[in-house]
Amino acid sequence: MWRNLLDCASPPRYENWKPRKLTACATFSEGQTLETNFKIRDERYAKLVDQYSRHIKSPVLRLKFLQSALKEDAPQKWAWRIPFFGSVPEKARLVLELSKFLPPGQRAPLSFRLASIAWRLRYLAYALCVAIAFSAGAGLVYVTSKIIGRFSTPTEAKEALHKSDSAARAEGDAVTTIGSEAGLALDKVWLAEEGAGYEFYSNGARILTEYQTDGSERSFYRFDMEANSSDEPMSNPVGIIYHLSEGDLLPFDDRYNSSLRDRSKALLEYARDHRLYNYVIDRFGRTYRIVRDEQTANHAGNSLWSDSHHLYVNLSPSFIGICLEGRSDRKKTVGPDGINEAQIYAARVLTAVLRSKYRIEDANCVTHGLVSVNPTNKLMGYHTDWVAGFPFEALGLANKYDYELMAVSRFGFNYDQAYINAAGGRRWMGIEKADAALKESSRRDSLTAERGRAARWEIYQRAYSKQHALDEARAKSE
Repeated sequence: MWRNLLDCASPPRYENWKPRKLTACATFSEGQTLETNFKIRDERYAKLVDQYSRHIKSPVLRLKFLQSALKEDAPQKWAWRIPFFGSVPEKARLVLELSKFLPPGQRAPLSFRLASIAWRLRYLAYALCVAIAFSAGAGLVYVTSKIIGRFSTPTEAKEALHKSDSAARAEGDAVTTIGSEAGLALDKVWLAEEGAGYEFYSNGARILTEYQTDGSERSFYRFDMEANSSDEPMSNPVGIIYHLSEGDLLPFDDRYNSSLRDRSKALLEYARDHRLYNYVIDRFGRTYRIVRDEQTANHAGNSLWSDSHHLYVNLSPSFIGICLEGRSDRKKTVGPDGINEAQIYAARVLTAVLRSKYRIEDANCVTHGLVSVNPTNKLMGYHTDWVAGFPFEALGLANKYDYELMAVSRFGFNYDQAYINAAGGRRWMGIEKADAALKESSRRDSLTAERGRAARWEIYQRAYSKQHALDEARAKSE
């Protein structure tokens, strides 16, 4: 049993040990230690032998064990310097020697079992110790060289590095300047080429027309801020509304390439069959015209927008609808798996084409979530796509989230917590401005906020009634 602890038939050999003279007494009294009875030059080894000998209760057997254990010299002192594992060979030898003097049925102490395990893993431990020592030495050399190099860098070299950094920063500034100066003004955007199924424009916009279809003729009123309008309806679009398709999205990865194309195709076919948008930009950044520019697509529903000079109601006839394939109920709508770089670029050049062609003002390029209203409950946000997060600046537009939301401040609409939650749970500057403006105008007119809303609601109702009658007349004529 005791020998099996070490899985070996004989004790470790120490061919390099030299025998030496020992003087021993036949017995030693209780309380005496090995050091007082043997003249041992290596006291550390002697203490280890003494420690193991205390497992033997019989003084005679104990003395025999000491004589057997000390027949050969202690190991080389360098081996003892390895933490814990340096004494493993001696412990293994002593366990084997001790097994000769202990009863066979006695359970091996825990320290003996640990020594057995350490003996089996000794080579791994030695290699680990060498690796740690080597790594520590290499690290020390590296750190020392870095410190020396830092203090020994010539002044000229430091100045050269500083000049290099300055040049890099200047080059970055130059690239930024070139980028802004290279932008194309709207009068530099025109139709450069037209072919079967496509149109190509001078700013790089490429519009595919294979899904193009007809809608109803555009016809709408432009109102002033008191809901007065010209007698003759207008027919050229005056604005752009950006939408999200809100369909299921796959990860934007080449593993799903075929499925991505199939889903884009399904969206295009559905939009064409229901005349939903004027344009669709799929996830690959391809721009498709669905309903012709001069015709109305069914994209805005009940909606309201004011650019501080004019009021537009039910915006499908007056605004062009651009849909980007994506979803708004995501942690981040814009990103590699959401509205991506290719789509944003396509939207930017398409916006420039439309603004150039129809002289559309920046102020009238807005998102669906900022114009959608519900006249039944007088709340904003019947649809909430792009109520937050639209990259206006990337499209070369002013940030409409900073604009006063005049549907609230001038035309009597309110909003609830669901509308705020759709924007990520945070109020934005435009809605703060609207609340402040409503409060100030109501105070100025000596009205409560609710009375102020009611008075402004009547202005919206007049405009809505006139535009709605025009929409119904157009629908009947079709």
